[in-house]
Amino acid sequence: MADLPALLQSSMSAVEAAAGGKTVDAQLAEEIDRFREWIVADLPHDDITGRLKRRQYVIDRLKLDFSKDAARLAEQFATEDAEERFDAPTAGEWIRHNCKTSRSVAYDCINVGEQLVGLPQCEDALLAGEIGFAHLSVIARTSSALAKTTPASVFNEDDVLQHARESSAGRLWHYCLRLRHALDPEGVAHDQRVAVEERRLQFTVSEDGSVLISGQLDPIGGAALRTAIEPLAQPMGEGDDRPLDRRQGDALVELSLHSLDAGLVPQHASQRPHLQVTTTLQTLRGLPGSPAADMEFSTPISSVTVQRLACDGNIARVVFGPGSVVVDVGRAVRVVSGAARRALNARDQHCQWPGCERAAH
Repeated sequence: MADLPALLQSSMSAVEAAAGGKTVDAQLAEEIDRFREWIVADLPHDDITGRLKRRQYVIDRLKLDFSKDAARLAEQFATEDAEERFDAPTAGEWIRHNCKTSRSVAYDCINVGEQLVGLPQCEDALLAGEIGFAHLSVIARTSSALAKTTPASVFNEDDVLQHARESSAGRLWHYCLRLRHALDPEGVAHDQRVAVEERRLQFTVSEDGSVLISGQLDPIGGAALRTAIEPLAQPMGEGDDRPLDRRQGDALVELSLHSLDAGLVPQHASQRPHLQVTTTLQTLRGLPGSPAADMEFSTPISSVTVQRLACDGNIARVVFGPGSVVVDVGRAVRVVSGAARRALNARDQHCQWPGCERAAH
């Protein structure tokens, strides 16, 4: 591997020569393929871990060079005519579009490149293979955040680098967050306030009525949600082969139903919020030819779903006359009374709906 720097330089020169073109030419592709094989040529094919570590080292070296160039591009965007010359609002956006990467990766590389001037020991450690680019990224973000509010002398590169050598990038991130709080508690508090203000939750209804959920929670809000659904997301016995994401989805629904059943949600329009199903008697009985039932915030639901919901709900009778005129509205009646519920819990121990083994509660 003694010729690695020279070969790296040769390959990067070939990339620069082809930079003006829209696609990678054949000669450059051959150079890259040769380089890819050469970096692990001295390792046996079955030495998978050794080959992975070697390739990752090369990737980290390339990312370091990429970050330096990204920072240089960001400097050029400081000029007045940069947006017009590069046809992009920022260096990060140009990198995202033209280098086929994500926004977070683009701006992270720019930040690493900009912080390298103050992290010479960390750069040397990466070149020596003592830390990875992921470590350098965490250190650069910490250095950048502290530089905004604290003197440069406060950040101790030696201390952070030592922790980087001894821990994973994830553990280093936790250490750096604690370090930031020790050196700049107001800055950390500000970041957490901003995270709270950026909470969002969006529901998108697909054609079949399924609801796609996307959003973002701050660390405290996310921890609260995970703490609430964790007990409900546990496997229910040896026969429960649901994957974690399925169990967490079921737990979120169950948590919502618990909140509605217990009356924990504030009243709306003088009524306690609850799932309201409008169905015909024929649908409730599951008779052939009966129409699907209606439920707010949902597509029409089947008679089987109606029967499952009716197992433990209040039923109110509504009689319609000609022209859909309401003739009579009966009082809501609980399907299972409190005394009957206690007796059923003692007898059955868990839900008796086919396939459900939830404990009685």
